[in-house]
Amino acid sequence: MKKTLLALAMTGFFAASNAQASAYAMSFNEVTNLVITPTAGITFPPGNSTNNSSAVACLPNGTCLNNGGAGFVNTPFARMGAVPYVDNSYRAVNREANANSFALADASIDSRQFIGDPFTRARNMAEGLLLQTNTANATGGNSSATLLRSTFISTGNGRISFSFDSISFIRAYLVAAAAGSQAEGILALNFNIVGSPNNTAPGSTGLVFNWAPDGVAGGILGGTEGGDPYTMNISVTAMPGNPGPLVYAPTGCTLGSGCFRATTNRLAAGIYTLNLSMRETVNLQLVSLPEPGSILLLGIGLAALGLTTRRRSFVTA
Repeated sequence: MKKTLLALAMTGFFAASNAQASAYAMSFNEVTNLVITPTAGITFPPGNSTNNSSAVACLPNGTCLNNGGAGFVNTPFARMGAVPYVDNSYRAVNREANANSFALADASIDSRQFIGDPFTRARNMAEGLLLQTNTANATGGNSSATLLRSTFISTGNGRISFSFDSISFIRAYLVAAAAGSQAEGILALNFNIVGSPNNTAPGSTGLVFNWAPDGVAGGILGGTEGGDPYTMNISVTAMPGNPGPLVYAPTGCTLGSGCFRATTNRLAAGIYTLNLSMRETVNLQLVSLPEPGSILLLGIGLAALGLTTRRRSFVTA
């Protein structure tokens, strides 16, 4: 009888622990209407830009798909798991209701202006869903990235201005997740200018300009901000104590208004490299949480087991 009750309790516990736990996150960013304006004294030689667009998708079994890289304007879509999404729509709906775990990522540079080929539109997204039907660990992470690099020449009196709009979005949540679980979405955007080691003018080497919009006035190296309505460098993390859904969907940037604006200080004579780096990432860690009913069932079984043992003691006495 004792073994039977214990078996029933444990069977009920493990059967009920098959609750469907999940961890989901999506991170999306679009930089559009980007205009890079040099003043007199700055020259972008034609065809001097390089592209790098990459997408990585990983699932818990350790399998990763890494697409794109240097020279890609539109990276091949990275997809792991059964997801019907395979195009550049980026924000198709209802994928989080998927019946299977998946990881996907995509990145593209969609258009660019002619002077020095700086890009005018770039989009990145990373998304993942982990489903776990038993108490166990599962991890997954994927990312997308776009990198623009352009070389230009300054005669010593020029500046460069940046103006762009943005659409940014993060969504993350956990369901029936135990301690140690998380669903994280990350946005990152950075402009910087680096001087060539061959430059001879004082102050023209090394990092001379750095701008990572953070929604706060100032905080820019080697220039001034004209507009910074919200941060584009942020992480949103759902955890068991705050499972979400957590959403970052900032407003305050009207498309076509050039709401993000910055201008460099005067650039000393020399050769420089302009870098625009944009990355979206999701990190998922899932530990399933047993259903409350399973804990109750286990308690009932153990209580019955204790009662049986106690009754046997009375009979023996």
